[in-house]
Amino acid sequence: SGNVFTLPLGVPFLEALARAILNGDLPTAGRAPPDVLTLPKITLLLPTRRAARVAREAFLAVANTRALIMPRIQPISEGEGDLSLITSIAELGPSGAEALEQPPAINPLDRMLILMQLVARWRQSMAETAAQSGNATLGSTPAQAAQLAAELGKLMDDIERENVSLSGIQALVPETYSEHWNKTVDFLKIVTEMWPSYLSANGLTSPEGRRNALILAEADRIARLKPDEVVIVAGVTGSIPSTVTLMRAVAAHPSGAIVLPALDRSLDEESWDAIVPYHPEHPQFGLRKL
Repeated sequence: SGNVFTLPLGVPFLEALARAILNGDLPTAGRAPPDVLTLPKITLLLPTRRAARVAREAFLAVANTRALIMPRIQPISEGEGDLSLITSIAELGPSGAEALEQPPAINPLDRMLILMQLVARWRQSMAETAAQSGNATLGSTPAQAAQLAAELGKLMDDIERENVSLSGIQALVPETYSEHWNKTVDFLKIVTEMWPSYLSANGLTSPEGRRNALILAEADRIARLKPDEVVIVAGVTGSIPSTVTLMRAVAAHPSGAIVLPALDRSLDEESWDAIVPYHPEHPQFGLRKL
């Protein structure tokens, strides 16, 4: 595609990116280099906060100056724990404003403590109905409850990161199942029933759910940009569905560009097509999937 680019391994990614923007080679080659008025109107989306910080240093190094009016550099925190998509409230469309007005994400420590309480409540219920069962003592100590709470938190994050409803776990239940599986289903009600009820009752949302909403709001904002407003997404691999939606919006934008990290263009078509789904260990697997 004319607005999808890559940089090979061994090339300093952020410095090359900054140089291309300052030279007018992004989002398309041959543009006039941005001046002091147009540079800050360029939106640059990067995968993490750290990348955003280093990018600012890269712009200064490439421009060989101590001061520079920067593009709007925003992290989308793909796969990072700080969930820090930064967007400009003044420029958000209606759906973006809705996303920012949604309930705040629950604090990680609060989530752990509440999940521990729910685990303890489940254990007590199990103990009352099956005192002699092996599962009856599971989670009976604070350490066990904390371990189970951490695993539940990770499970919920993994599911919601894929933009899938937690209630979908119920679809995994086979038509006929053992007593052990029945207890597992009861345990997972913490995820499918108790936890959503707790968040709703307390005016909160999940960290991954809020991140998805913010990224999708940014995708909606990009879709509403004027044709000459430049937006570039770089170093993002689309490892979660919401970032793929955002990248699709950038690719469709007349002044949008995507810069992929180290896409191997030398692979023959047969090898390229064999990577997905047969070789998840291949270094190009994520990019091939994208």
